[in-house]
Amino acid sequence: MDEPVDSHEPKVKAEPEKGGSGGFGNRKTAVGTEDNEGPKFIGFAKEEAKRLGHNFVGTEQLLIALIRCQSGIAAEILSEFGFTVDKTREDVERAIGRGTGFIAVEIPFTSRAKRVLELSFSEARLRGDDYVGSAHILIGIAREGGGLAAKLLSDAGVDNDHLIERIYQKLRE
Repeated sequence: MDEPVDSHEPKVKAEPEKGGSGGFGNRKTAVGTEDNEGPKFIGFAKEEAKRLGHNFVGTEQLLIALIRCQSGIAAEILSEFGFTVDKTREDVERAIGRGTGFIAVEIPFTSRAKRVLELSFSEARLRGDDYVGSAHILIGIAREGGGLAAKLLSDAGVDNDHLIERIYQKLRE
């Protein structure tokens, strides 16, 4: 079995939903790291949705949030492939445009984004990890394979199998 994900990387834990919010099925998604740099992941994804005037969080917002977290394995690997926050934002806006500007108080995840998170939780479980880190989420994006984030990766010449192998390699370091 591979070594656990670095403890300084953004982590997502699933907790029972409270008060009908959370936007992720029957779970509330919370984020945290021991050094407190990671609590921003879900917030970053929602900020990206709001920035474009969208009332949803899609895989593309998850991808930008991974890059914005900077301290995780996913950000490092995405940087190796030439992904930056600004360029990815431009690519996302070009692909889906700006929304109407109406933004609900609670911004839900799209079905694809939920699927990415489900795959991320599964990956963490398979690895024996009790949290979902940025590496797990990037693997979830690659395995889901159909959202805008996967298209942006493909358009940049990133092969999903190669990406997953690179993540595993980084986890072993």
